[in-house]
Amino acid sequence: MNPVTATPKLNAALAKVQAKLPKLERDRTVKVTQKNGGTYEYSYATLPNLTELVLPLLAEHGLSFLAMPSTTADGKLCLRYSLLHESGEEKTGEFPIDPGGGIQMIGGRITYARRYCLTAVVGIAADEDDESRLSDDGPRTAQRAQRTQRRGASSRQDGTATAQRPTPPPASRPPLPGEGGHQSADGVTEPQLTKIAATFGEIGWSDRADRLRAASTLVGRPLESAKDLTKREASTLIETLVKVAADADPAYRLGELLTEVQRRTDPDADAAEQAAAERDGSA
Repeated sequence: MNPVTATPKLNAALAKVQAKLPKLERDRTVKVTQKNGGTYEYSYATLPNLTELVLPLLAEHGLSFLAMPSTTADGKLCLRYSLLHESGEEKTGEFPIDPGGGIQMIGGRITYARRYCLTAVVGIAADEDDESRLSDDGPRTAQRAQRTQRRGASSRQDGTATAQRPTPPPASRPPLPGEGGHQSADGVTEPQLTKIAATFGEIGWSDRADRLRAASTLVGRPLESAKDLTKREASTLIETLVKVAADADPAYRLGELLTEVQRRTDPDADAAEQAAAERDGSA
């Protein structure tokens, strides 16, 4: 936001809004499975719940909130948002959005950005406190240890043979989550593959690349194909997808869930979000 332009009327109206903000119900809980097999949960307020509570209160004091996808001066995708007052005063900012993936994944990031910016502008806490969950012995510490282990393993140059994943025949592409062709007794089963494909279909996610990215995010590690899934991972993935499919808007819900999981499990993403918020003066 622009700290130079004076907005006394907007500021006074926002102060009245903040004085009347009721307790926000966190209406959704996400269970995140870590790469080391551990799990943790956190709760947050969804965008529909948040807007139903906040927007009428803003309007009562002559305020409105606007957020829509746009591009920055250098052409990068962002969410451009504004807190507007009936006097004509306004505070605006930009929130960067990762353009990677298909339209469904980008839509999930836009949903998250809208919720994040609205809560930051109004000054309301829509998530559980991170400090208790992300303590020294919490998920991020485990992730740092795993990254260190991966770096150590990749840097070994002693010539010791390591197990390699089977390479698929060059004439055929490897199966992705929701596709058949996997026969390993220790990995995902054909019935599981069928269920994954069917549930992705129920959710409305048909893009092959988006399905792979979604599965990788929910499992907690990169997947090159369905052959990478273990039975346990496939079971967890199916359980999550089935819950998403039961939502009133499953396609929207999956995009929202993926964005939340990525934010909670990627410290670098959190840092980028915080830096963007501080840059715009909205935090």
